[in-house]
Amino acid sequence: MPIQQIYFELRDVHLLQGLPWIPLRQVTECAIDPPEPGIVRIEEFVGVATAAVEKTKIAEVKKLGWSDLDVNSHRSVVERWGYRATDIFRSWEDPLGINLVIDQHIEEKHRHIWHLHPDLIVALGLLQQGDSWYRPEEGWVEVIRLKRDIEEDPILLEIKSEFLADYLAARGMVLFCSSYRERVAISSTNPAYKWPEEGLREQAEHEQREAYTREACHPDSADDFWTRGGLWRTELVFPGDLSVRVRGDKDPYTTSFALKNDGTRMEANQLAGSMAWLYFEPTLVSTLLRHRGARLRWATQETGALGATNFGIHFGVNDLGLITVFAKDVGDLPAWEQRLWSAHNVTPDGGVSRELFAAQMEVNPADTIAPEKDLLGGLKAINAAFAAKYGSALLRDHEAVPNLLRRAHRFRAAEIDGLLELAKELTRLFIERIDVEPIIAALALPKADKKPGSLKILEKLVTHLRSEPEAKAMMAPLFGIYDLRLADAHLGTSLVDSGKARAGVDDTAPAAMQGRQLLRSFVDTLQQITAVF
Repeated sequence: MPIQQIYFELRDVHLLQGLPWIPLRQVTECAIDPPEPGIVRIEEFVGVATAAVEKTKIAEVKKLGWSDLDVNSHRSVVERWGYRATDIFRSWEDPLGINLVIDQHIEEKHRHIWHLHPDLIVALGLLQQGDSWYRPEEGWVEVIRLKRDIEEDPILLEIKSEFLADYLAARGMVLFCSSYRERVAISSTNPAYKWPEEGLREQAEHEQREAYTREACHPDSADDFWTRGGLWRTELVFPGDLSVRVRGDKDPYTTSFALKNDGTRMEANQLAGSMAWLYFEPTLVSTLLRHRGARLRWATQETGALGATNFGIHFGVNDLGLITVFAKDVGDLPAWEQRLWSAHNVTPDGGVSRELFAAQMEVNPADTIAPEKDLLGGLKAINAAFAAKYGSALLRDHEAVPNLLRRAHRFRAAEIDGLLELAKELTRLFIERIDVEPIIAALALPKADKKPGSLKILEKLVTHLRSEPEAKAMMAPLFGIYDLRLADAHLGTSLVDSGKARAGVDDTAPAAMQGRQLLRSFVDTLQQITAVF
């Protein structure tokens, strides 16, 4: 397909205002595969330079162009009038603002290093990991990202627009952007575009556009034709009306929560004075835990701390498996996290978690333990007991264990096929990590061509230490969990019912309660086998 004339006129280049990511600096050069045999090559260059400018200086920067703010590296120099710092953006006479990105050129290695302005990092509370900057206070959302070419040189540093708008609003600044884009194609024939003989020339208030075709010269063949389009543009990216993160403005875009069975709702900013409880579907937990740094910790069997950040708030689980939380605690959450909770909010049902009420209203915490809290300890205990008796570990180490533990909670069962997924996590945590070799050695069994299954050989060891009826009764929950794991892997199996029965899971109980029962059976079984060892 021939290259259309409009391609070189660059009319498809959008303004930066309104884009989800705003480039703070960009220097990209790329070669594009020719769309037809008559095209020798196509090249494109994009250069974007920016500076944060005081609002009072807008009239001055509107007079500037690419020659005043381009992608050349920055330098700190001493002028006749004094020292010129690299982070200060200025005209020949006066400071106008700051460079949010400082380009340092190391001449010896011919390398460019781009430095983010420290004030931007500190103000937004960002933490750099690799080529990304995250905001831990907001669920580790990626705020700024750097892209590199194949030689590891920086080519694009961009910021999520809502965070830039917040920062600019706090500082009373706008982002002044100066850019140049160029598209070049070398063709074996004259494309004969319908431009004036001297080429296209357009001049607007803040942009200049040109395009033309010429006979090629060195290093290209004189028989070829060189078509070039260029666009110079200056523009402003404006701040937001609010600065919720940096300046601490109150977020007016609050959400609401159901307080009563009749659907009566209350705005999030009114919850601080409410003496009531809110109810949530257990699927809330998976939503929150998708955020890096999220928290799910257990205090008693039915209470703990939950949140999309490491702080979390006190929650309880009622008899229907619903999560109940004191409304005031939700009112103290940041607005972005309130929206996550609100999506799973339901009208009250089943009453407040008894253990939560006892802890918050009666100051009498329950003397119970969640199976999730015993999970890691149970795995360590059975491993240590086996090692003490037989001289080697029962379980193989695996780097996935921390993530498996994070996902092994009762609320997984509230998702579609969640109980089967939970069974799969428990299988990976224990059954698939069992090392059968030391068990074979402990039983002094002859070597066989095919290794026995891990559960079968473990059952044989328990039988050796106790009796066959005791071993079968003790191991039944683990075989039930494995049945559920197989049901997850194979469609149309009849293992779900048998798996639930053997694992002590009540099929009529709410989903989250089934998850708790499965975990309790698993932990209790580990503890019983540990006692046998």
